[in-house]
Amino acid sequence: MKYKILFLHIVLAYLSVNSLSVAQVGINTPLPKSTLDVTAFNEVNVADGIQAPRLTLLQLTAKGNSLYGANQKSTIIYITDISGGNKTGQRVNITKVGYYYFDGNVWQQFTFPNVAKLGDVINSFAPSDYEGWYLLDGRAITSLPANIQQAAKNLGFATTLPDARDRVLKPKTGTEVIMSTGGINDLAISTANLPNINLVGTFNGSAANNGAHTHAVSNTLATGGDHSHIVTGTLAAGGAHAHGVSGTLASGGGHTHGTSGTLASAGNHRHTGENIQVINDVDRGDSRGTAALYNYNALTRHNTSSAGAHTHTLSATLTSGGGHTHPVTGTLASADAHAHAIAATLANNGAHTHAISGTLVSVGAHTHTFSANTTIPLGGAGKLLNNRPAYVVVNTFIYLGK
Repeated sequence: MKYKILFLHIVLAYLSVNSLSVAQVGINTPLPKSTLDVTAFNEVNVADGIQAPRLTLLQLTAKGNSLYGANQKSTIIYITDISGGNKTGQRVNITKVGYYYFDGNVWQQFTFPNVAKLGDVINSFAPSDYEGWYLLDGRAITSLPANIQQAAKNLGFATTLPDARDRVLKPKTGTEVIMSTGGINDLAISTANLPNINLVGTFNGSAANNGAHTHAVSNTLATGGDHSHIVTGTLAAGGAHAHGVSGTLASGGGHTHGTSGTLASAGNHRHTGENIQVINDVDRGDSRGTAALYNYNALTRHNTSSAGAHTHTLSATLTSGGGHTHPVTGTLASADAHAHAIAATLANNGAHTHAISGTLVSVGAHTHTFSANTTIPLGGAGKLLNNRPAYVVVNTFIYLGK
């Protein structure tokens, strides 16, 4: 114990003399290079180094909150245990074992920069490789320095570095492979992506047309069985016209045609006739020589001439005793505008179709009213959607060593 006290007195005396003469203190050196220069013994059996005062949080708490003040600013201690004491006042930042320094108000924990390890990845605004960090731009491994090529291969990069440009980094799932890529920047919506809604709707309204126009018609109306066509109205004719006739008018039974009129003749003509004339013959006799008187009739023909125009009046009935037909071919002429009144039913005894081809004319402004189901076109252009949220551009680097 005495030796220890004596040694301490010698050291203190040495420090005092040294500090008075040169204002610098050296430990294990006669020539200190700074205010306090501690030189290592550099012996295998000596543990060189400087140790800061070691306290538990309980011990530091016992010193209170006034012992350390402005004069103790920059004081360094090492907290070995935080299970006791409290974390209030000057000790509010003491949360774990480690070095602390006093900033004049509270104890602050020493923080040390993280040391990069092989394969670490960071985002940075640095434009290119720096201090062992290499840009993940898909470059060939052979383009790297020799020692860095081996580091890249140790991480599993066989031929190229991963290309992180325009990509985000995603933690892997249990089935994914490190360095595999996926996802797309643009999306195209297909029918399967749309919500299950019906875009067919009912519309009621009027389609306006402000001028004369026509409606073209070309179609066939089919009917599958017997039916009739009801006709009632008047077909108008605007001027002289003719009705073409070619066919046979049928009559199914006995009938008569009443005739009453005058046959006109515009010039000279003849009427041929026949009659019987009686002739007396008294010049012949029989075998007894006795004279006798004979009469005979003779047929005579003659023409009666008419010297000028005249007429023949007729009044009679032509009788027809059975079914017959009247052949008709020609044109029935009409010299004036007239109309044909129609009120009847046209019968049809079998299925048939009506062919329609023509134009319906409208002379003035009118509207078309409609009520129907229709399909609504969405009018899209199929433009791709950007799949990325708002972003800021950085570079992605991997640490491969220096």
